Order: sequence, then C-alpha cells, then structure tokens
Amino acid sequence: MSGVLIAFIAVCAIVFAILAYLVLSKRTYVIWELVRKWKKHSISNHISNIQTTYNRASGIGKKISTFEKLKVKKDFEKSEAAFTEYIQYCDSKKLSLTDDEERLKVAVDETIDLLDPAKALDRKLERSTSEYNHAYQEVNSSGELLLETRQESARIIEKIEILINSIAKHPKEFDKEIEEIIVQKNKFRDAIDFGLREQKAAKVAAGSAGAGVAAGAAVASMAPTAAMWVATTFGTASTGTAISALSGAAATNAALAWLGGGALAAGGSGMAAGQALLALAGPVGWGVAGGSALMSVLLLWRKRKNLQESKKDEVSRIQNCTHALKSLKSEIDAITIQTDSLNKSLLEQFGTCCALHSGDYTAFTDDQKHLLGAVVNNTKSLSLLISKVLATEDEHDTDKKKRKA
Repeated sequence: MSGVLIAFIAVCAIVFAILAYLVLSKRTYVIWELVRKWKKHSISNHISNIQTTYNRASGIGKKISTFEKLKVKKDFEKSEAAFTEYIQYCDSKKLSLTDDEERLKVAVDETIDLLDPAKALDRKLERSTSEYNHAYQEVNSSGELLLETRQESARIIEKIEILINSIAKHPKEFDKEIEEIIVQKNKFRDAIDFGLREQKAAKVAAGSAGAGVAAGAAVASMAPTAAMWVATTFGTASTGTAISALSGAAATNAALAWLGGGALAAGGSGMAAGQALLALAGPVGWGVAGGSALMSVLLLWRKRKNLQESKKDEVSRIQNCTHALKSLKSEIDAITIQTDSLNKSLLEQFGTCCALHSGDYTAFTDDQKHLLGAVVNNTKSLSLLISKVLATEDEHDTDKKKRKA
C-alpha cells in the first residue's frame, strides 16, 4: 500500500472520528456551522450581484438601462434563488443570521420591487402574510410551552398537597392555604376542560353550511393542545357566551371568533387589529390550518373595487396583527419563565421535605417548620400563577375606566 493511500485513509479516519464525536456529544451545530460557511462561500458571487443590483436599482450605482433590464433581472433571479436556498438551510438548522445577512434579505425584497414595481404591492402583501403566519406559529409554540409548564405545576401542587395532608397536627393556616391553592388549581383544570368542550362545539359549528369549507377544515385540524392553551391563557370568559349554549349562525360566528379572526376570514370586519386574542388566527384566513392563506386573501381582494387601496389596507391590518402577536408572545414567554423558575424552586424544596412525610409537625425543628411554611407559600404563589390569564385590550380598557370612576 502506497504512502499516499495510507495518508488518505488516515485523514478519512480522523474526519470520521471527529464527526462521530460531534454527533454523539450532541454538538452537530458545529458541523452545520462549517457547512454554512462553505455554502456562503460558494454563493459569494451571487451575494455580490445582489448588492450591486440593489445599488443600481435604487439609484446608488450605475442606472439600469432599458436594454439591459431583462438580463439584469434574470441574473438577479438566479442570485436570489441561491441566496434563498442558503437562508432556508440556515432556518432548517436553526442557525441565526448575521446582521449583514438580515440586511441582505431586506435588500433582496426591495430590489425585486424596484425591478418590477407593478407587482410590488402583491409581494408586500405576500411578505406581510408570511411574517404573520410565522409570528402565529411562534405564539402557538409559546402557548403550548406555557401549557406544558403549567401542567407540570399542577402535578407539583398535587404532590405538595399530599405531603402537607400527611403531616399530623399541622397548623390550621396550612389547611386554609391548601383550600385556596386547590381553588386556583381547579380553575386551571376547568379552563382545560372548557377549551376541549369549546373545540368540540367549534368543530360542529364550523362544519355547518354557514361556516364554509375553509373554516370547517381549520377547526377540524386544530390540535387539542391549541384549544387547551388558548383557554388557559385567555380564560373561559374571553369567548363570551359558551358556544355550546348557542345555535345556528350564532354558534358558527362564536366558533370562528373563538379561534380568532373568523369574521375577517368570512369577509366581515373582524375585531380591532391590535387586540391580541383575535390576532391569533388573523386576517389571512386560517393560517393555522396550513392552508393556502395567501391565495385566499388575494382572491378575496381581486373581487373588490379599488383593488390597490384595499391591498394597502390589508397589508396594514396584517402588520398590526403581526405586531400584536409579537407582543403577545413576549407576555406568554414572561409567564412561562416565571412559572418554570417557581416549579424548579418548589421541586427542590419538596425533595428536601419528603423526609417529613407522615411526620408529626410538633416534633419538627424550627428550620423544618419554616421550610414547610415556605413551601406552602410558594405553592400558593404557583397556584395563582397557573390560573393567571392574559386580558385583551378591551378588558384593559374596562379596567382603566373602572379605576378612573
């Protein structure tokens, strides 16, 4: 065997060993980053072309003449496709884009509009819709994580209930606190049950002739976890009268409104764009169901008069809803972080207190008594946190009016 072949085999073995180590140690992100650098280097000419075309189209560089416009446009489309493929790779591997790459994404969109201004508004509507759907998915993920965190809280609370009840001669104050804790925990459980009942009622209502095919498909595909996190995050009162208590068109409208934005999807006025709850399914028409929301919007507006002005209004409305969703996500994430922190703290305290199970409170040391008191207080705080709901803007306004009065 020649020395060159031996060296080649040795190099391959080393590379394989490194890759195996990265995979086994769950550090595959290192591999993805290396691939990312290679991909970016391979499209460096396209990146340069995007920047040059953007400069020329926006009047910074040499103006694009009528004769070369077609060629410039074709070359740009190739560069755009290459850059888009790179961005999709980064997204698939959850790799954050650099500031320059984010600016280049904006430059790509602006260049497309500058090269073909006649379709600029359609593309803006498409981009706004895409941003909205992405924001919706982000909120949905945050909502499901909050639900999961709260369900863990409920399990911890039950463990502590059992612990406190097992301790003989514990203070009566503990019983009062536990009663309040159980009330809050049951509120959370009732909200989950409410969500599941309303989802079932919504499916029946949306399946009626008045709801339309798109609405029926959207409700049918809605996961139980979505119904549960919406109900536990916004509360059972946020939908008004229970859908199950209504009938006919009223039930259909309530079902659509509960999912959010149904009135807009049906061609109505919907609720205020800034109201976070109804932004959940927004003006794009059931983006949560994964349908062709953009096409629905475009077809809807093409049938109306003053097409361009209507599209501008719709872009503005979608952008407002997207902003509302981002704000909502921040609120949900803040509650999740707070709840998770208290979960961990209580679990640690519970582990320390397990030795006290079935013990006699009067025989405990002062430190043990203080620890049990802290556990009960923290459990009460946690129970209030899992039953906490987010108010819509209308509720905020009502509270402000009450305070002024």
